[in-house]
Amino acid sequence: MNQLEFESRHEAEWSRLAGALDAKKAAAGEAADTARVPALFRRLAAELAIARDRQYRTSLIDRLHALVVSAHFAVHGARLGRKGGLVQDLLRFFLRDFPAEVRRQWRFVAVAALAFGVPFVGLAIALQWFPDFVYYIVAPDTLSRVQAMYSNDAMRFGAERGADTDIKMFGFYIFNNVRIDLQCLAGGIFFGLGTLAVLLSNGIFLGAIGGHLTQAGLGRNFWGFVVGHSAPELVGMALASAAGLMIGYALVAPGRKTRAAALRERARPAAVLLYGAALMTACAAVIEAFWSSRVDLPFELKLGVGALVAALTFAFLALGGRGRGP
Repeated sequence: MNQLEFESRHEAEWSRLAGALDAKKAAAGEAADTARVPALFRRLAAELAIARDRQYRTSLIDRLHALVVSAHFAVHGARLGRKGGLVQDLLRFFLRDFPAEVRRQWRFVAVAALAFGVPFVGLAIALQWFPDFVYYIVAPDTLSRVQAMYSNDAMRFGAERGADTDIKMFGFYIFNNVRIDLQCLAGGIFFGLGTLAVLLSNGIFLGAIGGHLTQAGLGRNFWGFVVGHSAPELVGMALASAAGLMIGYALVAPGRKTRAAALRERARPAAVLLYGAALMTACAAVIEAFWSSRVDLPFELKLGVGALVAALTFAFLALGGRGRGP
């Protein structure tokens, strides 16, 4: 392709980019084109490289170079020059983009929630009629330690860790919750089966613990401990698991794409869910360490706070980011 053909083919988009940049500076009525500046900028940078490689005349190269510099400052300079830009971006992500992505990926989130919730609830209920069945699932020494953690004379509920301060407990909870979330995510590499295995095993184990303690007369201590932080913690686990299931689904059913292309397509929404899961996990660890473990609070108060936390969590995911522009 000679220079005249090159200019003729791309002149319209160069003019469109120049017009969009002028509209950006003047804040005029061409807002529709300003949204295309990043895409036009990327194409222009490639075209400038082609012009230099083919040694087109200097005047054309200088023109394209000047346009690239203007587009660069329009795309990147505005963000850097904005006061509180990083804070605003983080708030926009967590308050708008994150809950909207959760709603878009609700099928994966629902599968993850059911894979954990069904064995958890089912086993906790079944053990009220068949209490001895717990010994097929949990070792007797483990049950003894768990009973000591939720006994009426415990210093802190759930505190069989050698941690004597709330800060140490917070660190333990962060480590434990993040470990489980990462297992749920990494299990997606095994075509999603690893993620389902982690969810099922955790649901069975925790259901067995909850059912056993309830049947042993320590239900108020256990459920009072769990209820305050369960919503953000379990939502965080479900979101990390949904990200793992998305990876697994891309490997199992890539459609007409290659598996690599399907994974790239799923990568961004999976990352959004994972970042949101990290936020939920951190919130749950704070509540778990500084509120749930306290033994001096009445069960009814913990139950009410837990219901409030759950309502706020699900309202945020259901309503966050609605009614806003792109």
